[in-house]
Formats: sequence, structure tokens, C-alpha cells
Amino acid sequence: MSTNTIEGAGVDQLVFRNVVGHFASGVTVITTVVDGEMFGTTASAVSSLSMDPPMMLACLNRSSSTHDAVVKAGWFGINILAEEQGGLAMQFGRKGGDKFDGVAVTRSEHGGVPMIDGALAQIVCRVAETPTGGTHTVFLGLVAEASAREGAEPLAYYRGTFGRLERVKELAAYESVRNWVLHRRTPLGEELAPAAVAVEIKAEPHHVHNALVKLNAEGLVTRNEQGGYQPNPMTEDLVASFYDGRATIESGVIASHLDKLTDDDVADLRRITAELGRLRGDSDAALDDFLKLNVAYHDRLVNVAGSAQLTDSFRRLGVGTVWRQALTAEEWGRQLDHSYIVELTEALAARDVQRAIAALNAHTSFGKALAQEVIKRHGGAV
Repeated sequence: MSTNTIEGAGVDQLVFRNVVGHFASGVTVITTVVDGEMFGTTASAVSSLSMDPPMMLACLNRSSSTHDAVVKAGWFGINILAEEQGGLAMQFGRKGGDKFDGVAVTRSEHGGVPMIDGALAQIVCRVAETPTGGTHTVFLGLVAEASAREGAEPLAYYRGTFGRLERVKELAAYESVRNWVLHRRTPLGEELAPAAVAVEIKAEPHHVHNALVKLNAEGLVTRNEQGGYQPNPMTEDLVASFYDGRATIESGVIASHLDKLTDDDVADLRRITAELGRLRGDSDAALDDFLKLNVAYHDRLVNVAGSAQLTDSFRRLGVGTVWRQALTAEEWGRQLDHSYIVELTEALAARDVQRAIAALNAHTSFGKALAQEVIKRHGGAV
């Protein structure tokens, strides 16, 4: 087993995030109320603490408005979500805006805490102790009320994905196999070894096979006469179809959900945009860092719709492998112009739908043209 540490700083944050992501957990929404105003946030760092007396713990980031509200109220509710409530996990996971819009709640007998109707289980706690750790406060709560409903399955969270645990594991395997193919860990012209891939990405073999079937349908791998799978080259037409699919999803989000864009969303998009510009101007910056930030930008925009399925579909259309394979370390900063992102960000900030869609279309056209150019330079396939 390999490790990756930074001198004097413990484990690297990216490594830690990846490793902790392998811990499958339930999903909860922590709720409270202060002076009639309801607060809520999605949390997975929740656990039972004691049976005598009955106690729970919930960890909240001190930058969260819900954190401060729980401190003031002295009460909090733990809403354990059912598998069909993935949309609520996304809705309460966003910053800003009215998270309770369209959400039916019932006030608890103790503390008047808004509890989400339809949750798999509900627990109301009075704050007993508030130790801190790093960026978070650990709220230790004495249980005042507890109830659960039968006949439903819990919503699970595993490696960045919400859903039924088995489905979540399959989606995580798909994402890992897709990255394997697009990063050319099996070179073009060679056959993938599903058993070896399963061991490497720590996934069930049947999930790897299912992922390859899906990737075959998406045109990223081809099944040969022996029944094995080989990576497909990225062609101009394939990349163009991916760009068009991404643009269709993003323009739909802008046209239908721009009213859900919060000031916090805009601030984050502006921060990412500025960082993209900084990386382009840094001769020592890595292309991978730029691509990861670009993914974060578009994910943040699509997430405004509050649909895990839509975000998942959008991510499947990523074409980062073209840039990784076709652009050199010396040229990528000159080639990957982000000025269209700058315009898109300001259009979104102005809540101008037509201007935002125009900027998105310009960004898409630029990306398609550049991708086709670099693919041509590499003989028509990457």
C-alpha cells in the first residue's frame, strides 16, 4: 500500500479526500430554526454516540450559516434521507438561497425544529457539548425525539456520488474505468484487462464489465471479435458530439434554472475563473490543475439545477483526455483561452440568460474548433 505525505503537514488534502471518499456513509440534512428562520445543510459526518443517555454527534463546518444557527438555537434535527431523496441532498448541499423552497417540513415538539417530511428517520437533539476539530465544530446532542419509517432504503454517499449503495458503487466504478480509458492507461490498440483494472481501481469485477458495456455504447471503447474491449481513439466527430451534448445540458440549466443561482455560486464561479487565468499565465503551472478547475467550474454551474442525474450525465461528456494527450506543457497556456469563461461568468452574475447562452455557445465553438485542430495535428485521432 502506497502513501503520500507532505513534510510537517500530515497527509496531503487531495490524497485524504480520495481515501476518505472510500468510506460509504448515509446522508443526512441537519436542520434548525432561529427566530422563525429555517436553516439546513447536507452532512455525512453524523453518528450515534451513546445509548445511555441517547446521544448523537454531527460535525458542521464553522463557515456554514447552519453551524451558527445551531449554536444560537441550541437544538438541531438530523434528517436521515431515503434513497429517493438525492435531490434534497443536492439542494441542501448548496450555499445560499432558500434551501427549503418546495420542501415539506413538520416542526418538532422540542425546539420547533423543521423536520423534513418523508425522511427515512428523524432525530431531534438538544446541544450538550461543542468541541472543535480543525475547521469543524462537533455538536454532541442529547436525543429528545426519534422516529423512523419502514419500507424504504437509505440514501448512500460513496466517492462523491449519491444513491442506493449498490448503484453508487457501480457509478464509482464506471467513473474510474472511464478515467482509465481516457487517460490511456491501456494504450490505443491494446486490449483492456477487466480483472486487472478491477484490482487497480478497487472495484467489483462485474461493475467493471458493466462500465465497459456502457463505454462501448458511448463510443469510448470497442468490442473486438474475441469479446474483449479496446480503447477507441478520440476523433473530431466524437469530440464534437461530446461538446454539443455538454452545451445542451448547460444551456438548459441556464435557461431553466438561472433564478436558482445564488450570490455564493457567483462568487465561487468568479474565484475559479480568476484561478484559471492565473494558471494560464504561470509558465510552471500544470495542465492537469487547469483541467480540474475547469471541471469544477462547469460542475458548479450544472449543479444549480439540483439534479444528481443531470450532473452525472454532464460529467460523462468530459473530453479532458484530448488536451492531456495532444497539448504540450509549453503550449497549453496559450491554446486554452478562457476569455469565454470570463464573459460567461459575468453574464451569469448579471442573471442575463441570453448573454450567458451566447457566451456558452462561443465557448463551445472555440473548444470544438481547437479540439479538431489538435486532433488533426495528431493524425486524426488521439
